[in-house]
Amino acid sequence: MSYFDAMQVIRNIEGFFTEKPHAVVLGNFDGFHLGHKAITDRLCHISETKGLVPSVVTFQPHPMKFFGADLKLIMTEESKIKAFAEAGVESMFILEFSRKFADIDPEVFVREFLVKKFRAVVVIVGYDYRFGRARSGDYNLLVTLGSKYGFTAVRVPKVTCGGVTVSSTNIRNFLLEGDMEKAAEFLGRPFFIEGKVVDGNKVGRQLGYPTANIDFRNELIPKAGIYISMAVIGGVRHRSVTNIGRRPTFSFPDQMKVETHIFDFGRDIYGEDTEIELLKYIRPEEKFPDVETLIKAIDNDCVIAKKWFEDEGY
Repeated sequence: MSYFDAMQVIRNIEGFFTEKPHAVVLGNFDGFHLGHKAITDRLCHISETKGLVPSVVTFQPHPMKFFGADLKLIMTEESKIKAFAEAGVESMFILEFSRKFADIDPEVFVREFLVKKFRAVVVIVGYDYRFGRARSGDYNLLVTLGSKYGFTAVRVPKVTCGGVTVSSTNIRNFLLEGDMEKAAEFLGRPFFIEGKVVDGNKVGRQLGYPTANIDFRNELIPKAGIYISMAVIGGVRHRSVTNIGRRPTFSFPDQMKVETHIFDFGRDIYGEDTEIELLKYIRPEEKFPDVETLIKAIDNDCVIAKKWFEDEGY
């Protein structure tokens, strides 16, 4: 059974009807980090205790993107769905965010959606969640409306690591700085780039380092440079090094590339989906004076990566 089979994903709620009481969490959940996991754990615990359907209500597009923010999402929607399913969520409502939706009075949203549509008897939010017209709805309003409409509001406190709040914003900053260890700490897992392996220019093969070229689906791509990585193919993790950048040593179009050299690997994987876990930043991408200097740099990158894998017990 796939995670899509295990969890119901509802995008059109006009015809949706349920008689089952739900516990509902509200949020955008970009990245599904440790803070989101704390909320989901609370959801599943309450649902199991009270015999409720554990459900998530989220939005597409992200409200900040809808209002024009230059926001690159950490995670694709497919991966977010998978993360919630694996966490034990049974229903995921992905509501279309529009101008009309943004202008909904918070009480109308609670009454018409949470209470009438989703039969919510428990509503769970993060410590700073706001909703409705002009973001005027918050936890305190939910407590008040809960007394009126017969549900319980629950607020999950913020999660911190080393005194720093775990948030999607902080994780984005770590990724753009190339701090993969800190990003992984806040995410609770390595950040990964996902996509399909496609044909490239075969430059790596000519250099003695054949690469898998990833047609990536992620919006947010971390700082350009060379990374120690794991290539996850068919559920199996393979040690690798990954280049993110525009290959300045060669005269190619100015387009961001993600290319991974997998150690001790010879299988043809063109057309296969893969996830590239970025574990550690090695160095910036450079323009080398000649190919020989570039090959020496790649040799050194591989030595550094293999020693790191050995030291870390991979």
